[in-house]
Amino acid sequence: MPIPPRLLAASLALVGLTLAGCKKESCLGNEASCQVSSPCETLSYACEASSGSALELRVLTPEDQRVGSHAPSGGNETVPGGLNAIASRGDILLGNDRAVAVIAGIGNAHLLDPNGGSLLDLGVRGANNDGLNQMLPVVGVLPADAAHYTSMRLIDERPRRVAVQLDGTLDGRPEFPIHTLYEMRPCEPGVRVRTEVLNASVDPQLWALADGFYWSGREALPFTSAPDRGYSHPSFSLLTIGDVYSRVPYLVAALPSEPGVSYAQVACGSKDTVEGFQSDQISLSGLPRTVVPPRDYLVFERFLAVGERGDAASGVNLALELRQALRGEKYVTLRGTVNRRAPPREPGHELSVFISEGELAADKSTRIPWSQVTPDSAGRFEARVPAGRKYVVEVYAFGRKVADRQLDVVNEDVELGTFAEPSHTRLTVNVSEADTFAPLTAEVFLVPVDAATRQGTEGDLHGAFTSCAPWLGSPAGPSPACNRFLVVNGFAQVEVPQGRFHVYAFKGPFWTLDRETVTFGDTDTALDFSLKKLPLQPSGTVSADLHVHGAASFDSSLPDQDRVLSFAATDLEVIVASDHDVVYDYSQVVESLGLQQRMSTVAGLETTGHILWLKRHGYDIPLVVGHYNFWPLEYDPTKPRNGAPDDERVEPGELFDRVKASAPEPLRDQLIVQLNHPWANQEFGRDLGFPRALALDIRQNLPTTDDGTNAGLYVRSPKGGFANNGQHTQEVMNGSSNDLLPSYRAFWFYVLGQGQLVTGTANSDSHSLTDNTVGVPRNIVYADTAAGPGFDTARFNAALKAGGSFGTNGPVIEATLDTPAGPQRYGLTPVVPSADARLHLEVSAAPWVPVDEVRIIVNGRLVRTLSGGELARPADAFGDGELLRYQGSLALSELVTVPGDAWLVVEAGTRLQPTADFGGVGSPEPDGIPDTGDNNGDGVVDRNDIAPGSSSGPLRSAALPTSEADPLFHFAQVINGGYPMAFTNPFILDRNGNGRFDAPGVSAP
Repeated sequence: MPIPPRLLAASLALVGLTLAGCKKESCLGNEASCQVSSPCETLSYACEASSGSALELRVLTPEDQRVGSHAPSGGNETVPGGLNAIASRGDILLGNDRAVAVIAGIGNAHLLDPNGGSLLDLGVRGANNDGLNQMLPVVGVLPADAAHYTSMRLIDERPRRVAVQLDGTLDGRPEFPIHTLYEMRPCEPGVRVRTEVLNASVDPQLWALADGFYWSGREALPFTSAPDRGYSHPSFSLLTIGDVYSRVPYLVAALPSEPGVSYAQVACGSKDTVEGFQSDQISLSGLPRTVVPPRDYLVFERFLAVGERGDAASGVNLALELRQALRGEKYVTLRGTVNRRAPPREPGHELSVFISEGELAADKSTRIPWSQVTPDSAGRFEARVPAGRKYVVEVYAFGRKVADRQLDVVNEDVELGTFAEPSHTRLTVNVSEADTFAPLTAEVFLVPVDAATRQGTEGDLHGAFTSCAPWLGSPAGPSPACNRFLVVNGFAQVEVPQGRFHVYAFKGPFWTLDRETVTFGDTDTALDFSLKKLPLQPSGTVSADLHVHGAASFDSSLPDQDRVLSFAATDLEVIVASDHDVVYDYSQVVESLGLQQRMSTVAGLETTGHILWLKRHGYDIPLVVGHYNFWPLEYDPTKPRNGAPDDERVEPGELFDRVKASAPEPLRDQLIVQLNHPWANQEFGRDLGFPRALALDIRQNLPTTDDGTNAGLYVRSPKGGFANNGQHTQEVMNGSSNDLLPSYRAFWFYVLGQGQLVTGTANSDSHSLTDNTVGVPRNIVYADTAAGPGFDTARFNAALKAGGSFGTNGPVIEATLDTPAGPQRYGLTPVVPSADARLHLEVSAAPWVPVDEVRIIVNGRLVRTLSGGELARPADAFGDGELLRYQGSLALSELVTVPGDAWLVVEAGTRLQPTADFGGVGSPEPDGIPDTGDNNGDGVVDRNDIAPGSSSGPLRSAALPTSEADPLFHFAQVINGGYPMAFTNPFILDRNGNGRFDAPGVSAP
C-alpha cells in the first residue's frame, strides 16, 4: 500500500531518491515491445543435445485433455494430470524432458488470480503428479497487490529455450506495470521465472515482490529451514503477518498423498535467500519488504523445481543442487535403511526420517530442520543436506519418534546403517454382510481403550495437520488416514502400532455397528466383522450428500478412488460433487469401481470467494460473498474451471445468474442454489457465508427491498435476475461434529419466519477421510426415484426445492399432518390443517444412535419436548432390533397456540447444548445468533465461557465421552465426536386458508 511521504522522509534520504529514470534493459522501461530478460543466467545444466527436442510450447485447445480428467467426450489425453491439475483451453503449456508447467491464459481468472498469468500446474514429466493449486507473483497480501496481466507473448527459441511473457499492471493500479517471464530449458527440473514491477506513480511504495503460493490446507505443506520450523509455522492474522516474516535459504513444499510431489523455490538473482511467511494455507516467498521510490523498480528471479515424491527431501535435494550450481555451496548425502518386517502391501507412509541441524542433547526448538524423507517399500532412504554441519537424524513410525542418531560435522556422504522398525501388528480385516456373508466396502476406526494407549500412540506428521491416536497415515491423504481406513470389497490390510484398541466396523448410520476390543502386539492379527442393513430409510426416498469435496478442490488431496469408495463405505446413494471453484463429476470413477448400479453422482460446483472487494455498511475492510453450491451443471474439463464461470467480485444474485447461464439449456430449470454454512467463521480474512459477511441482525425483520442497509443488500437483486437471497436450499447441518449447528439452525429459523421458504439441508462438507465422514449427516429425499442407471435428477431436484426431505446423522423422522385432503408430509407448500388436526410422528434409529429427545419447534420456539419414559431405548447398541423410539400423535392445537400462520419443524436426537448470544459480528451487541457455549463445563453459559480477548464465543461440541456407560460413546467414536441430530423441513401452516403463508416475522411470541 502507499506509504505517506512524511513517514518515509528519513528512509528516502538514506536511499537517495534521485533517479533520473528507469533503466531500459529488459522491460524496466515498460516499452510496449520490450522483452523480459532470461532469468537465472548463471545457472547451467549439462545434458544431451537431444534433450532440446523435448521442449514444448503451445496454447491448449479444446482437443487437449488432461490425464485422469475423465472427460465425457473421451479423446486423447495430451496434458499431464495430477491431484490439482486444472489446465484448460487457452492456457499455455511449457515443458522439457523433466517437467511440465501450465500457465493460466489471459482471461482465465482462477482463485486469487484476477485475469490469468499465474502458474497453475507443475509436475514431473510422465508422473502426472501436479500438486500445485496456484503460484502467482504479488507485491503483498492485499487484493491490489496481485498482477492483472492483459497480454502475453510466446517465445519459441528451441532447442535452447521456450518461454511465455505476461505483461500488465497491479490489479486496478495502472501506474504499476508488471512483467513476468516463465522459461524452460532442456534437462532442468522445473521452470525459471523473472518478474519486474515498476513504480510509475509519484509516491513511494512498500512492496514485497514475491511468489504467493496458495496451499489452502489439507494439501502441499511448506517446509522451511529455520529454528524449530520444518512443517511447523507460527499462526498469524492479516494484521500480524509482519511478525512472522523470516528469511530462509529456499522454500520447499511437499504433498504427502498419492501421487506425491514436492516443490522447491530458489532465488537466483542477487539475493541468495528468500523472505516471507508460511502457513498450510498460503506462503509468500521472495524479496525482502522494500520501499520503492517513484520511477524505481524491483526484479525477482527464481527457479521453481518439482520433485517426484511427496516428502520434503524430494524438493530439498533439488534446492541444494540448484544452490550448488548458483552459489557453489556443497551438499552431502545421508543414506540409511529402516529394517522393515516385510514390505507394506500399499505404499507406506507410516515411516518418516527427519533431519535437523544441531545437537541431540539441546532443546529441539534450537535445531534447524533441513529435510524429511519417507523410506521406500524396502526401508531405504537418502537425503541431501548442506555440508559442514552437525545433524540429528530421527526416525518416526506412526507419527512418533522411535530412534535417533547424532552426527558430528558432516563433510562427506554418510552411510547411516540400519534403524530397526518398531514392533507392531499387520492387521488384516474382513467385513461381510451378516446374513448373506457378501463382502462389504466399509470403514474401520481404531480407538484407544485407555489413556495409556492414547498417550502412547498419538502422533502427527512432524507437527503438520492434526494429531491422531493412533496415527496410521496423513489425515488429509488416502487410506489409511489418521485412525481409520477403508475396507474395499470386504478386505483391508494395514500396519498398526502396539496397544489396546476398540476396533469399529462402520457402514453408515442405517447399518448395525460391530466392534472388537483387541490388544495388538508384535504378531499379525486378523479380524472379521459382520454388518447388517437396518429397515430405517423410508420407502420412496434416496440418501444424498449435497456438499462433498475431493482432489479437484483446492483444499483436498484425497484421490478420486478413495473419495468414491468412501461414498460406498457409508452406503450413500446420491452425491453432488461440490468442489471449490471447479465443476466436477465422479460418475466415471463410480463406473470404474462397478458401483453405478446403486450410486448416482451429480456434477456440481461450490463457488468460493477469494478476492476481497465487497463493502458492507459501516465497515471499511473488504469482504467476499461466501460459498454457494450449484447443481446440476455440465462437466467439461477442457474449459477453464471445468466449465464453471468466474465467481469473483460479484454479488450473490449476479453469481446465481452467471452459473445458470453457464449450464446447458436443459439443466437450467433444474438448477439448485444452496447457501452453505451461513454463519461459519472467517478463514484467512474471508467469510464462508454471506449472511455473516453482512453482519445481519436477526432480531430485526428483513426489508422487502434494498433500503440502504446491510439487510437491504441481502435481499436486493443486483442485476434484476436472482436476488441475493435467492437460494433454494441452505445448510442447517454442516459437518459431522455439528459444532456450529446452533448458529445455522437459528439463521434458518429466522428466514422461515421472514417468509423466505428455503429447504434446510444436512451435508458432510467432507474434504478427506478424517475431517468429516462423508454422508454423515445426509439428506433423505422423497424423490420417487432410485439411485442407479434410472436416477432422475430433475425429479430429485424438484423434491428438494419443494422441501420434501429431512436431514439426519442417524435418527429417522417420519411426520405427517392431518389436512382436509388427508395426511400430508412437511414441505414448502402451505397447507390448511384440519380443524382437529394431529401431528403424527414416528422416530427410529439404529441401536447405537441415542435419541434423548423429540422436539417440536413452532415459529422458532420450542413448544414440546418428548423425552424420558416417552421414548424407547435399545438394550444392545450392537444389536439389530429395537429401532422404533417413538410412535404417536400430538394435537396441533396444543402445539400451535399463536394466532396467524405458522411453521413447524420436528427434531430428534440428543439434548442440544445450552448456548447464548453475547455479541454480533464485529460488534459487542447481540445479533440473535447463538455464539457461545458452556465452554467451561459448569452447566451455565455466561461470560466466563468467552475465550480470552473476545467479546463472544466460541461454540464447541461437548467433550468426547470416555465411558461406555454414556449412550453417546459408540456414536462419538465413528462420527468425529458429533452428536445425533435430525430435523424435518417445515410444515407451512396456512391457518386462515387464504392460500398463502403470512410470515410471522421476528415479533411472533
